[in-house]
Amino acid sequence: MKLFLAGLVAAAAAMSTVAVPAQSAPVASAQAAASADPVKALKAQLVAGKGVKITETSSITVDATIDGQSMQVKVSTRTAGALAFGKGKVAAADLRVRMSSRVNGSRPSYRVVAEGRNAYVTNPGIAKALPSGRSWVHEKTSERENSILTNGITPADLQFMLKNSTMVTTGEYEGTASLVDFQQDKNAGEGTVEFRLYFDKNNLLTRTVVNSTTYPDEGSSAYDQMIFRTDTRYSGWGAKVKITAPAAAKVISEKKLNAKTRKAVVKAGYPDGGPF
Repeated sequence: MKLFLAGLVAAAAAMSTVAVPAQSAPVASAQAAASADPVKALKAQLVAGKGVKITETSSITVDATIDGQSMQVKVSTRTAGALAFGKGKVAAADLRVRMSSRVNGSRPSYRVVAEGRNAYVTNPGIAKALPSGRSWVHEKTSERENSILTNGITPADLQFMLKNSTMVTTGEYEGTASLVDFQQDKNAGEGTVEFRLYFDKNNLLTRTVVNSTTYPDEGSSAYDQMIFRTDTRYSGWGAKVKITAPAAAKVISEKKLNAKTRKAVVKAGYPDGGPF
């Protein structure tokens, strides 16, 4: 869900508690559940030393009209690995990422370890292209938050989605929201978001499916529409997870790569625009 949950990882917001409705009451909305078991269950997991495994498939499809001709560009990403928690948030990630597009086909997968504002990237081809003894490329984000750590979902995200959804069957909810409300950003633009949530018997998330469609600002012809799709699956809640940065002796800064080496590592799978 990395593509459009960016900026959503934050400390858990304070949640108000409401009574769970009696079993005989009809369940037409998930508003009561929004501040009950599912949110509490998620908050209880966000402690140092624990984590969760994730597998995510996502895609961005852009439809545009150029010189009267319609065209479409699609980029797909598959991410799998583990998230390690700190107090109330994702503190580190160890992920394997593979990207593909209709134009360029599939690129070599790479491994990225992220913590703080740092990201370390490697794969066999990247390691081979680097100077002797080095096997990881390091990059530091200039943003306040590390976007790689926005994989996953926060209690605040979950509360919002439950409040804007209805139960379709036991442990499954579906809902919609405007792009502005979903991203909590009045400048997010015009668009809609549809989402589906799945829980296990312990009210822990097992899957989230989020689809959004965005449209350009009035008067803009940059594109006709963009469709984002993300399907994230969670397993192994509560497992002990420890993620550490690679040894300094095995790391080289992306800024220190010469043009030839940088070209070689990008060809080997290092993301051209960086890992963030």
